Amino acid sequence: MSTYNNPFPDVPSGSKMYRIFNCPPSHKMERHAKDYSDTKDAGKGNQVHDILAGEANEDESPFDAVKTAEMCDEQEKKLLAEWQGDGENPTEFREIRYALTDHGRVVVARPNLLANVVFTGQFDALYIQNRRCQQCQGSGAIMYDGEAMNCHNCDGVGIANNGLLIDFKALHGRHPHALENPQLASLAVLAFIKHDLHTLRVAIIQPWKGKPTKADYHFFSFLEAKDWLDRTLAAELKSTLDDRKAGDWCNHCAARFGCQTFRDAQLQEIERIDPMTIAGMDGATQAAAMWARANELSPEQHIAAYNGLAMVKRYAHAIEASFKARVEAGEIPGYTTREKKGRRSISDVGKVFASCAAHGVTADAFTAECSIGLGSVKELLRDATQKKGKALDKLSDEVLTGCVETGKGSLEIVKVGQLE
Repeated sequence: MSTYNNPFPDVPSGSKMYRIFNCPPSHKMERHAKDYSDTKDAGKGNQVHDILAGEANEDESPFDAVKTAEMCDEQEKKLLAEWQGDGENPTEFREIRYALTDHGRVVVARPNLLANVVFTGQFDALYIQNRRCQQCQGSGAIMYDGEAMNCHNCDGVGIANNGLLIDFKALHGRHPHALENPQLASLAVLAFIKHDLHTLRVAIIQPWKGKPTKADYHFFSFLEAKDWLDRTLAAELKSTLDDRKAGDWCNHCAARFGCQTFRDAQLQEIERIDPMTIAGMDGATQAAAMWARANELSPEQHIAAYNGLAMVKRYAHAIEASFKARVEAGEIPGYTTREKKGRRSISDVGKVFASCAAHGVTADAFTAECSIGLGSVKELLRDATQKKGKALDKLSDEVLTGCVETGKGSLEIVKVGQLE
């Protein structure tokens, strides 16, 4: 797995721009906070990125990471073909971090860089296509005559570089559409300056959410993005604790557990239904009371409460965990702890079947009571056949034909702008 580290962790980066834009001092706070983040999901995402970057062997990678990487690769090829058209093959860059200096220059971020860096951003894939006339966009029609780059298809003079920047999202999280994505906007600024671009298409590939989302930047939209980035970085630089704001951007902030604004926001979402006033009621009455109070919320309050569900869950977890700790410490009168037996499970299925068979249990009857996940079947087939990717998918489909049933689907809440 890649061991790359950001050589400038103390300055804002593209992946944090959504949070920094909404809560300017959050980056400063993170620099002095202990990170309690669960690295499990991050590890899964890194595995996919390493496969796409050619830094990991598919045969040695987890099936789900290989599957996600293949889906990403397929969507990337379609995006590239659509963007490239009949033009010449572009130059490809992978997993490179660019740095913006205080003089407005963009360079590759290296540990020994002497310039004063104010911002960095790393992209997953960047394609640069040169030799297109700025006037007619003709490709391969520009010749250098010693003084200028002249187009032979029209009277245009000059050369334009055009780019395609792709960001992979390997997991199932929510990400703003490419049209309004702060991370992509900041990366677009870096790419425009570094490669002197005329146009840039940015895209988010998140295969588990459907088709890629994309947006096109031209000169004036680049200027707007550059102005937004400058203002956001300036706000971050002069921000104080008074500028803190809580929201869904807190979910990936390492400083949230020590942030009073975050804690107040959690309590506010809880207090909307005032659970302490119904704590002594029976379960049915509590449910009815909470339902009634929730329906009394205004649309704006309901949106805020819905977006704060993750905070509510963390609040509930904090109450339960802290209460247990204080009971164990003898600080809560009237409560104590006792050991709860762990859940029993069968560790040797073959031995159990042999014992059951001795008492007349048939193989069909025994198998009917056993269950195994679809992913587990695919893992077993992969280990047995060494197949992978689409070949493994095909084999798995053949094995499972006639043996799988699909349950009833469910409704999912999404923002209108996220509908494809």
